[in-house]
This record gives sequence, C-alpha cells and structure tokens, in this order.
Amino acid sequence: MGLFPNDLIEILICPACGAKLEHDVFSLERKDGVFFCKKGHWYPIEGGLPRMLVGQLRGDYSAFVQSYHGRLAAKRLGLHIGSSDRAESVQVQQAFGEKWTSKDTMGIDDSSPYKAFMRHWVLQKYGWHDESRFKQAMADKRLILDAGTGLGREVINFARSVGSATVIGIEFSDCAVNALKNVSSIPNAFIIQGDILAMPFRENSFDFIFSEGVLHHTPNPREAFHKCCNVLKDGGEIAFYVYRKKGAAREFTDDYLRTIMQRLPADKQWELADRITQLGRALSNLRADVEIPVDIPELDIGKGRIDVQRFIYWNFLKCFWNDELPFEENRLVNFDWFVPEHAYRFTEEEIRDWCSKEGLEIVWFNAQESGFSVRASKRA
Repeated sequence: MGLFPNDLIEILICPACGAKLEHDVFSLERKDGVFFCKKGHWYPIEGGLPRMLVGQLRGDYSAFVQSYHGRLAAKRLGLHIGSSDRAESVQVQQAFGEKWTSKDTMGIDDSSPYKAFMRHWVLQKYGWHDESRFKQAMADKRLILDAGTGLGREVINFARSVGSATVIGIEFSDCAVNALKNVSSIPNAFIIQGDILAMPFRENSFDFIFSEGVLHHTPNPREAFHKCCNVLKDGGEIAFYVYRKKGAAREFTDDYLRTIMQRLPADKQWELADRITQLGRALSNLRADVEIPVDIPELDIGKGRIDVQRFIYWNFLKCFWNDELPFEENRLVNFDWFVPEHAYRFTEEEIRDWCSKEGLEIVWFNAQESGFSVRASKRA
C-alpha cells in the first residue's frame, strides 16, 4: 500500500533533471517517504506532502534528514542539495506563505463569505455559469491540475465535482501544508509543494489545467504558461486568469506602492494593507456616483456614471472593498495585490498571442477591468 495512486506516481518526474522518479515509504503511519532519481536528486514526503522544489525554493529539511538519516544514506542520497536556482522567486514564495497562513481557511470554510464570492466569480468569468454546467464540462476529465492552488480551494471544487478524477494542486509556498490539511478528507485530491517553472510532471499528462491568478506572480509569466501547456494533453483544456494593464495613473500607483512594500517587514506590510482597506471602505460608504462627462483615453478613463469607490479603484489606486466580506478578508485581497514582488499585467493582444504560439484554440475569452479569464484547448 502506497501513499499515492498509480496515475499520480506515473506522471511524476524529477523537477531538477527530468529523470524518472522512484519512491520509498519510510513511515506509512506518518505518511513520510522520499521521491528520488538516479542522479541523486531527492524530495521528502512529509505527512503526505511531497516537497518537490529546487534551488533556493527548497525548505529546511534538517528535521526530516535527522529522522531518516540512515534510510537516505542507504540510498546514497546527498543530505544537502542547494543552488542559487530560483532565487528570484523567494520573496513571492514567502509573501504567499504569509498571506495564506494568516487565514488558512479563507475560501474553504463555509463561515468564510469569500468562499461563495469566489465560487460565483469563477463560474461566471470562465463561462460555466453554474455548478451543473461546470460538472458537465468536467465529466470526462481524469487528471486535473490546479497550478498555484494556494489553500486548495479549487482542488476541493474539482475533486468533489468529478469523483472519478485525480485532482492535483501544486503550490510553491509553505501554505501547501495548509492546503493538504484542507483537502485531506477528499480521497481523490492531492497536494504537491512544487514550482510551476520547474514542473515535476511529464509532458502531456493532464486533461485539464486550471491556474487562477497565478501566472502573473511568476518571474516569467510567458514561460510559466509554456510550462503549463507542456504538461497539458493534446485535446486537453487550460483555464487561466491574468491581470490586465490599467491606465497610466493606476499603473504608476501599483508599482510605486509595491516598491515600498518590498522594503517593509511583514507587520508593516499588513499595516499598510489595513490603511488602504480602510480607504476603500470609506469611499464605498459614500454611496455616491460621479458622472464622467468625456472619455480620457490617455488615462484609460471612459465617460459615464460610476461609483466613486470604483472610479478611484479602477483608475488610481487598488483599494478593494466588498461589503459582503469581513474587513480581514478585504484586507487580505489588498495585501495580495501589493506585496508580491512579481505582479505583471498584460494586454488582450499579448494573451491571445500566448495562446496562438502554444497551439491553443481559445474557446472562451472574458475581458474584465481586472483581468482576462481564458479557456483554451490544445490542438491534437
């Protein structure tokens, strides 16, 4: 009896060299073990969580090594694997670990209003509209990947909707531990701590790949998209969301505040996110509209009537506020926007070009002020 089903083990490869992986279970009770390749690269399995990171994204596995020193030495696995690879993503890894572990059931627990908010938004913006049509669209999928799963929210939705599918969530921050806890009661749901830019999967593995608001947080979103397409089967479908470029004033403010956030310790980052959220709430409480008399294309401002908070939000400063969410969940949305070092924005032409160059046929394209939600199928 192993820790993972065969269809998951069969698609795993070494993210460092691409070689076939072997695995060994050290403790079935503790769900500990190791994946390793013939070149000596190894990845601990701790409590059922494979930690398949490379370079500086790898964590401190000293406790694991101490517990299983003899087992690792018997396989001639080096007790330390380190390099400077992926150093450019360490800040983002830490930022998302800080974000999600601060509220590790957000979007998961029924007590979180964010759960219903996000589920409705996802169903609408990807063109599924309701749960019935979502389940129908997923019915024939057997291997599903959530690329950048966070706390595992969408892994849960996919796994519960398609009981016959194996659903895998990959997450490179330490909140992968929280994600595993959140999905642990679902037999067809699995979490891997791994990196989209160093995928531990064979090419042409997945029937469906989902990546909600993740690609733009990588140091190279175009390459991250390419990596996702590589592990998508011919005839498979990928659904993803990326940020949209805004007007000049909003773009300036975003970059300016993000630069400030990089220099702050975590407690000060939360404090600034708190103050931005208070501003969003105050503007929303005005319950006032403004009539924009003419288009100002130089600032990407269109004429028409708009709520004051929305006008500031879309054109000058992301100060998110939603009355249906508690303050702390609104604050987390603002934290998510400003803290990660990488948060690239794109034009519609750029995203359509991505799909074209990967041999994808776009089947759904939803352009909103915030970003683009796309579903595209890989030509056989």
